[in-house]
Amino acid sequence: MTRPTTARRCASMAAVCLVFACVLGAQAPAPPALPKTPLEQDVLNLLANEISGQMMFNNDVLLAGAPWVRDKAEFTGTFYEAQQIYDLVRSYGIETTRIERSATDRKIDYPMDGELWVTSPDKRLVARLGADAALVASGSSTADVTGELAYIPPGNDDQLKTLLASSGDRFKGRLVLMWNHVRDPQAKLLDAAGVQGVISFSSRDRYLDPDQVVYSSGAYKNPTLKVGLTVSWRQWSELLEDVQGGQKIVVRAKTRIESVPDKFEAVYSWIPGTEPDAKGVIFTGHLFEGIVKRGANDDMSGCVVQLEILRALNRLIASGDLPKPRRTIYFLWPFEISGTYQFLKEHPGFGDKLSANINMDMVGEWLRKNNGLMTMSECPDHLPCYIDGLAKSVMNYVWRTNDIVYLPDAPRSRPGGQYFPRPMMEKNGSDDAFRFFIHRATGGSDHICFNNPSVGVPGIELFTWPDQWYHADTDTPDKADPTEMKRIGFIGAAMAWVAANATDTVVSPLADAVSEFGYARVAERDVPRALALVENANAAGLEAAMATSLIVADFAVDREVGALRSIEDIYTATPAAKTAVTNKVQQWELYRAGLKGQIVGFARLRAAQLSPAPSRTTRATKPLAEPALTPVQKKYDAIVPCLDGAVKGREFALNSYEKYAAYMKANPDALKKTGLTPQQATSVVNYVNGRRSVLKIRNSLVGESGREVTLDSVAAYLDILKAVGWVNYGAGTN
Repeated sequence: MTRPTTARRCASMAAVCLVFACVLGAQAPAPPALPKTPLEQDVLNLLANEISGQMMFNNDVLLAGAPWVRDKAEFTGTFYEAQQIYDLVRSYGIETTRIERSATDRKIDYPMDGELWVTSPDKRLVARLGADAALVASGSSTADVTGELAYIPPGNDDQLKTLLASSGDRFKGRLVLMWNHVRDPQAKLLDAAGVQGVISFSSRDRYLDPDQVVYSSGAYKNPTLKVGLTVSWRQWSELLEDVQGGQKIVVRAKTRIESVPDKFEAVYSWIPGTEPDAKGVIFTGHLFEGIVKRGANDDMSGCVVQLEILRALNRLIASGDLPKPRRTIYFLWPFEISGTYQFLKEHPGFGDKLSANINMDMVGEWLRKNNGLMTMSECPDHLPCYIDGLAKSVMNYVWRTNDIVYLPDAPRSRPGGQYFPRPMMEKNGSDDAFRFFIHRATGGSDHICFNNPSVGVPGIELFTWPDQWYHADTDTPDKADPTEMKRIGFIGAAMAWVAANATDTVVSPLADAVSEFGYARVAERDVPRALALVENANAAGLEAAMATSLIVADFAVDREVGALRSIEDIYTATPAAKTAVTNKVQQWELYRAGLKGQIVGFARLRAAQLSPAPSRTTRATKPLAEPALTPVQKKYDAIVPCLDGAVKGREFALNSYEKYAAYMKANPDALKKTGLTPQQATSVVNYVNGRRSVLKIRNSLVGESGREVTLDSVAAYLDILKAVGWVNYGAGTN
């Protein structure tokens, strides 16, 4: 056999390569699909292309570039932030906006001036209000005091009392370094000892950022003790070193506090829906957290992200790229919590116009700098909602398209190597991967106002934690990330568009997302604790444990069915939409039956393990089974309490409700006599919605906690609420 020439070999190899290329080309698999959300990809692309993280960052700088001492005119006119964000909304061509104002007859203290000097052995300025925004502790009085600096170590009230009693006049006329600002009774002890002021530090992590100062407060309205100043850890520790080194350090502390009018101020904007009376969705982010503290991230970042969502959606609608939404999209930027309640109080029935609340608090942080995660606080169990599963699906989309690709089924946009499949980044922002975490409902921000049972609107919170500059004077835009802002803006806009425009093409994948999230939640939280009740019971308590376990299972499934049913608040009600939701609900009912069968089956297994082997003469016992309703349970299942019409949407704090407070004052043991703990009593109030019976409310408490609560206890407490006019057993108002 003769060897082929070089030319012939090359030609043969080329032909083979061509064949392989054709075969590989014909067999090359399509790239994996992008993660599924309820929105079609072209809508996601529109949102991603329009929303600008850099514009959010620029507005953050404009609105909270640095803290400042307010001009007096702001207290009688309009606060700077409110006017600026209102003007920005109008500059985008959006006329559906206004500044909501509500005057009060209250006065509040505001620090207009503050300085700390070392006057001896040399004269030097330590800090000055204006440059050091958190210098003057809330609760200080106007004063100008000079005295030698001393140190008081940390201790409880008794230890401080002993120290001062043994020191004679040692601290009289002094200003003291302390690890914390003082409140009564320690403030009274210092005042009696002649101390003129306290100089403390406050820091999130004094080693990470020794120059930050967290806004602080104390009790400094005393005859002698009038001043509380807060400096950085670096400044405080250097003063302490000098004092403990034996130097005589004399300081001067100067403060000027003015009483100014208190008021509520909020910016309220909206994108009108074509069905204005149908349930819409509302964004909230607090524009103010008091009037002294300001934060570029807490929470101006939430406000400017939502401002950009408003601008982007409005522009896409105006250009015809998106249709007008069916439901109205609302935006509210108020004082944190108190301002939101004030808005709701001044707009009775407003909650009835909403299907969900999306609250954003501290969402602009640079995750890597903070070593933080974007977190989501779910809707509370008493208000199950589609928004949980929807949020998870959109956040998952951002994560999987903005993370390093290594799993074979991960989406890819480029061949070879590891890339972000569909990068969502800003050129002046980070190129970090997106990270998020979802947890059970928590409080602390404006979503609790909507989750309040008197309002009854399911609310979630997007929130970055940890935040290394939380409530500090160093909460400035340099800690923010335009990339993170863009991603959160995209997530918020996508959720709002689903909520406002749940057409038939949206409803089916939305039901999928809600149901998938529910299965994961139940599997992670509820099934293990339900089965653990049975597994940990002894023979005598096994039947009761099984009954409680079955209630836990029912509670879990009810929550997920409730989340699916909430889609009915926003969908088109066409046969296709109804079928999409009903099918998922039926799947959950089958799951409920299977889960109960699992619990009963496991209880029977445990009964066999815990019982001695039966003898031939032993009478067979009836096998464990799901218990039937007793006559008492049937009675309470027919009673359905609801919030009184005078309470719903008008009263938000039971303990502050005049009739309830008077009743409890006259009957101080009333709650104790019911057998409920304060936490259980709060849960009873939460679950009253005009649809749950007394039995269902009691079972909700058991399902929530896994602990037994008697029907009589719940009924007794509801009787108290009925007696004071908080609830009634007539036609529901919910």
